[in-house]
Amino acid sequence: MRYPDLRFGQVPLPEPGPGYEPAGDAVQLFSPGMTSPALEPIPGVQILDSFGEGSRFVVRVPDAWNGKLTVCGTPATRSEFANDLNLGDWLLARGYAFASSNKGVPYNGVFEPASETPDPSVVYPVPFDLYGLREAGTVVRGGALYPRRVPIGEWHEDMARLTRAARAHVRAVTGRQPRRTYALGLSMGGGQVRWLLERHPELADGGVEWASPFWSPQSSILDYLPAFLRAMPAYVRSGFTDESAREAIHAAGFPPDRLQDDPAHPSLWNDHYANVAPFYADLTTFVFGSLLDPELHSQAGNPPNLTDPVSGAGGGEPGASGFALPEVRAAYVPSAAARANIAGFAHTGSLERPLIGVAGSADVFVTPARNATGYLDAVRAAGRSDRYWQYLVENGTHVDGYAIFGYGLRPILPFVWAAFERMEQIVENGDVPAGAGTARTIAEPGDIG
Repeated sequence: MRYPDLRFGQVPLPEPGPGYEPAGDAVQLFSPGMTSPALEPIPGVQILDSFGEGSRFVVRVPDAWNGKLTVCGTPATRSEFANDLNLGDWLLARGYAFASSNKGVPYNGVFEPASETPDPSVVYPVPFDLYGLREAGTVVRGGALYPRRVPIGEWHEDMARLTRAARAHVRAVTGRQPRRTYALGLSMGGGQVRWLLERHPELADGGVEWASPFWSPQSSILDYLPAFLRAMPAYVRSGFTDESAREAIHAAGFPPDRLQDDPAHPSLWNDHYANVAPFYADLTTFVFGSLLDPELHSQAGNPPNLTDPVSGAGGGEPGASGFALPEVRAAYVPSAAARANIAGFAHTGSLERPLIGVAGSADVFVTPARNATGYLDAVRAAGRSDRYWQYLVENGTHVDGYAIFGYGLRPILPFVWAAFERMEQIVENGDVPAGAGTARTIAEPGDIG
């Protein structure tokens, strides 16, 4: 359907539902200190389509189309509209057709009482005292696990499916195929970009990946997050001074913690552990472990009656079992079966198209030492160093919205825009920058290339 303005906040979006917030997803990923670069109305066509029940995507084609398409991978289990504000407006204002999907995950996550959840075997019981969630017996029902488990391999395949569908829609609207196609994505969406340029080079001319997890059977987020979970309770109880806990977290590949005199946000590590919902490290371990490891079982009781791993509150006989228990997640080591599952969609580094990677030096979730460096090593081992450039942004974190917490953090989005412009030059002008196959630490967007 044609609209007078395709920009976020102007183009109509579907109504929200449980765990599905089209506008909220976009706002949460955008740093509060930034403004949209799309200053004028962008008339054009919006198409909302689906690959099947719960599997949705959006395609937008501006009237002033530049003949090119960018497909955007979404972070985590967010909706197809999560990229609207940070990437969509910027691309549309430059004349690009824009496409994004939900990776086949019907909704993000629903916070609900354990007594009301439809399947206690796939929900995460909140173990922390924050906001009274533990005491209320609150669980998180993730769209990646219910009503069906959506394997991460399908998330990667969805990027190829989205690209083919978006090309067809653009041709139907304009009468022409895109003359260039780029891939761009944040976090798990960046992992989709890597996979696309390794496995389906016929579908894209180049790409940019932003703070992407590195999936390998030997090393993944399920290897280092449990180490963080093991050490954090003692670290928090000590007032962020326990040296043995600090050393264990550093040894797992985490950048240094950032401390500040702010009662609401005293520790960046703790903001990714127990101080800010959705408890990134713990909930991610639960969801990915549940998706990938067939040897795990989980059961959330009614109420969970979990012991908070930090405060020790609760006690008694837990009403949950298996992977629903925080101590089981903290002790977790991926099984051989989990590693075999990862091998099915792992990143190989065997890039067939040029790729720029951008990560943050202060990312304490998708840590650069275990993810950016791991992928760079894989690219080198595959003999593809000539088509990969990696940039580590000083003081950049994983979620740009966290920059408002302080800690000297800065948003990475301007660096991603600059990386995309550099990729255009590489693909369209043959302007290949120095530094291929290396990692550079940078302080300003102009340092890219």
